[in-house]
Amino acid sequence: MSESIRILIAEDNALLRGVLRDALAEAGMTVVAEASDGAEAVGLAEETTPDVVVMDMRMPNVDGIEATERIAQSPWAMPVVVLSAYDEPQMIEAALAAGATSCLKKGVGLDELIEAIRAAQRP
Repeated sequence: MSESIRILIAEDNALLRGVLRDALAEAGMTVVAEASDGAEAVGLAEETTPDVVVMDMRMPNVDGIEATERIAQSPWAMPVVVLSAYDEPQMIEAALAAGATSCLKKGVGLDELIEAIRAAQRP
């Protein structure tokens, strides 16, 4: 059996964070930390070194794009899958330019999110 993918969820909406946590756990992944803003996400990413970060694009304090850039440029960088309620091309381009491995709309199906996480984690 393969080792579970370790996930950090960064999402300011507590309800959505819980739904993501439960769905990813059901898919056999391990949620190692949860953050409610981008600054907390960066700190927890360094502290817990997850395999993949699932990052909301718009959060208080530090947004998901800046947090993604900080993680991507750090010595302990890991893949970041960005989730956005918006499908504005410039926001998606900004997330990818910041270092996100992919950018998905929040309405995406769970199967597509899980595949994006698995794809991000592959060498």
